[in-house]
Amino acid sequence: MTESVGYPPGYSEAEARRLTQQAALLEDLTENLFLRAGLAPGMNVLDAGCGLGDVSFLAARLVGESGSVLGIDRAPSSVETARRRAEYHRVTHATFMEADLSTFRPNRTFDAIVGRLVLLYVPDAASVLRRLSGAVRRGGIIAFQEYDMSQAAQEPESELFKQVRRWILETFRAAGVQVNMGTKLYATYLRAALPHPTIISAALVHCGPTASRGYEDIAGVVRSLLPLIESNGIASSAEIEIDTLADRLQEDALANERVYFMPRLVGAWARVGEAV
Repeated sequence: MTESVGYPPGYSEAEARRLTQQAALLEDLTENLFLRAGLAPGMNVLDAGCGLGDVSFLAARLVGESGSVLGIDRAPSSVETARRRAEYHRVTHATFMEADLSTFRPNRTFDAIVGRLVLLYVPDAASVLRRLSGAVRRGGIIAFQEYDMSQAAQEPESELFKQVRRWILETFRAAGVQVNMGTKLYATYLRAALPHPTIISAALVHCGPTASRGYEDIAGVVRSLLPLIESNGIASSAEIEIDTLADRLQEDALANERVYFMPRLVGAWARVGEAV
């Protein structure tokens, strides 16, 4: 059995807000991946590790009401939130269920299986993809999008930014997270006995007055990781000063004309049954 490493940022209300804001930032890049991969009206899609449902809702928009989306997540609170959001927005062709990706075995066939920022939390992602691919029809799509966290960068780089990036990377690594899962997608697909995937990458760039969105996101990650940062002896709350971190990053960036490159987001897709 493949055990997951959990979700180090936890399931607080603050983290839920951050995830919703992050989803808005990444939506265009994820939509581009899904369209390139071939998601189309009428398809039945599995969203593996759906979280609060943002990727599921995006997929539901692309497949239309003639298609369907099933989102699975192991966190009951996330599944409940996704259901409430679907009901509020009247998205009747997206449904959600509680299931652990590390053990989930679909009892139906899908036209596509998708996921965003989920495989990094699975130590043996190849075995998960191999198992899930058995539920995809011949010619169906496997499309995932993952970060290369270490590629987050600032130019010119400040000492504060360098420190914040270190806190995040060291904490995720201590929790067993694959921080550069994006780069590992190619090998993961091959080890899952899938065809050679097509791969693209992109990075959101923040500068000037609107860069606050990017710095709020990175500070939000630190806020959610704070208990683990302290318990692993990486930094103290006094050193981090979380309540002013986003403002300090933004003010310094404006004063010194810094450009923030968010982590590289790598997307991979392949069609089941094509030549390996």
